[in-house]
Amino acid sequence: MQWTSAILLLTLATSGASQAAEINLSSATDFSRMEVLLKDDEGANPDLVQLSVTLTPEATERMAQISQESIGKPLTLSINGQPVSTATVHSALGRQFRMAIPRPVAKKLLPTLIE
Repeated sequence: MQWTSAILLLTLATSGASQAAEINLSSATDFSRMEVLLKDDEGANPDLVQLSVTLTPEATERMAQISQESIGKPLTLSINGQPVSTATVHSALGRQFRMAIPRPVAKKLLPTLIE
């Protein structure tokens, strides 16, 4: 699969989270496609789970606007009400993106993705 938008590696940040912009996505209404990579022996960090998503047109507009306004600033991403990470935005995000989620966070998030 070709990812035309920026790849977003999200890691938990410990500082600046209270000043971060926020976006909350719903896997039921905002994702038109999602793929989870639980294990990759050749990956750089086995403690991360990869989540690749394709957003609906409406969610794409929201994400583009919020990420554009947040360039150079922290952005907290929540999925299904679960804070996934806070990361500094380097470019506006488009319809498709990939994130690396710490395994403990993924364990809480995964059950909500299949409901």
